[in-house]
Amino acid sequence: MVANEEREPRTLTRAELDALIERHLSVLRYYVRLRAGPLLRSKEPVSDIVQSTLREIIESGTGFVYSGDGAFRRWIHRIATNKIISKNRYHLAAMRNAAREESLASRVWDVAQPGGSSPDHSPSQHAVHVEDLERLQFAFDALDEEERQILSMRRIFDIPTPQIAEELGIAESTVRWRLATIVAKLASRMG
Repeated sequence: MVANEEREPRTLTRAELDALIERHLSVLRYYVRLRAGPLLRSKEPVSDIVQSTLREIIESGTGFVYSGDGAFRRWIHRIATNKIISKNRYHLAAMRNAAREESLASRVWDVAQPGGSSPDHSPSQHAVHVEDLERLQFAFDALDEEERQILSMRRIFDIPTPQIAEELGIAESTVRWRLATIVAKLASRMG
């Protein structure tokens, strides 16, 4: 399979699906880490959410018709977003008493690494990375729902602007304008 090329639609073999998942795993981890929000991150490790998402991708992957990496990224974006929404609803259910629960501590294994590599073993490098990630999460969490969605679709999943506009039911120029505004807002919040 050639990356980022739209192709003739076809059903994937399990080996092809596994290769696609491996190629896009770091993007999925990064997205879940940012998109989960403070409540969900305090309740469940990011790695558990990613694993649950991957299980759903694999279970439903036999029915996925591959037509290129862009379509695959849109598909995993939709699955991951639905998983996060579902888990947030679960934790916000009326029967839960958030005051009685303890927050999960950030774990080194939940920190996304460039290229999907394992965490650096240098404590100082890890501390700097975690601090940067926390600042990014704080800034990302301060965005409204549509801003987080637009930013993650375009910058994390690399979904083209016309497809974002179509999915959200807004003009392409609006997507481009909102994206520029969002990036500027993030930059000012991160210092």
